[in-house]
Amino acid sequence: MVEVLDKVADLRAAAAHLSAGAGPVPRAVLAPLLRAMNSYYTNKIEGQQTYPADLEAAIEQNFSKEHETHRRQQLALAHMRLETELEPLARQLSWAEQFSRDWIDGIHQKLYEQLPEQSRVILDAKGQARGALVPGALREIDVTVGGHLAPPVALLPDLLRHFAFRYGVEQYSVSRKMVAAGASLHRLSWIHPFADGNGRVSRLQNHLLLVHLGLTDGLWSPMRGLARRQDDYYAALGAADQRRRNDTDGRGNLSSSGLTHFLTFWLDVCIDQVKFMSSLLDFATLEQRFNSLALQVTHDFGRNMSHSRAAIQPEQLGRALYRLFQIGRLERGEFKALLGSADRTASRAIAQLLDLRLVKTTSRVGSIEPALPFFSLRFLFPGLWPESESVPLPNVPTVEARKPE
Repeated sequence: MVEVLDKVADLRAAAAHLSAGAGPVPRAVLAPLLRAMNSYYTNKIEGQQTYPADLEAAIEQNFSKEHETHRRQQLALAHMRLETELEPLARQLSWAEQFSRDWIDGIHQKLYEQLPEQSRVILDAKGQARGALVPGALREIDVTVGGHLAPPVALLPDLLRHFAFRYGVEQYSVSRKMVAAGASLHRLSWIHPFADGNGRVSRLQNHLLLVHLGLTDGLWSPMRGLARRQDDYYAALGAADQRRRNDTDGRGNLSSSGLTHFLTFWLDVCIDQVKFMSSLLDFATLEQRFNSLALQVTHDFGRNMSHSRAAIQPEQLGRALYRLFQIGRLERGEFKALLGSADRTASRAIAQLLDLRLVKTTSRVGSIEPALPFFSLRFLFPGLWPESESVPLPNVPTVEARKPE
């Protein structure tokens, strides 16, 4: 456990550094985007991801007419809504309650009851429907998942009680709770309490444990890292599935060394995600990236390279967008002042930024708030969500003035 506890200390230090570098406003702006990314990656692990363009369309309530795409859009939105609903609760609940059967059943129920009945289907390994899914209900059949023979149905209530007893110990230190969080991700998957959705539920429960411990501040989650190392993730789960090899391999039925391997992998994933987000949210370079985005906007993303003297200057637009991202809201007059141009030119620029969804407002004359459409990621946070960089660039008129004023 020495190596595991060293990594726990590294994760706590890295998470504290990340939180200190990002204020509450940038965290709030990023939260919807990161929820969408979490939803994409947890579903990708199950082979049920939605293309980012389809996911962004669903967020705007534009659903596909194709049944399977529509179903995946609904599932992605259900995950996003549930994260939003449960994170505040996870902060308030006790540590023990995070492992209770009511909480775990509730995650499954709240996730799947959002879907229409025709979308609550249990799929086999070939993607074929093999039954209906009851939200929040323990499975009633014995199943094999890959090489893992899940415990018999009759043992599920006792296993879930022992799961809560073993990991939901209030007296654990923060470091031991972090170890319990990592170990429980495997153990809940191993129990496999539901007919379907066990991976999604176990990863969401794991995410919420880290929220409860105050480690994420909405800025990162293991889900992205687990999906990007999916083969290693499955291999680590498989190692922890193994039976105890000898008297020095723990006291239970399962391998202690296998679980330690899984814990080491999980902690490596968490540390990697925290450090990656820290590098992306480096505010010194983030302002430069806003300037790069502004340069693209003023030239219609390379489609129009002309630029008149009366146009919005890229540096001023980048500075305005960055300032807005930092503080969260500006009155229209304040935002126009940052653009440093004539009022009519600035008004046209705001209208076009609204069309691009780079800013948002509640009314025609209301204050301006920041927004992060998926296409902006390739400029502001390159590599954060590579799949989203395939979202087409918008085709909106540039923000330059049509004639000198």
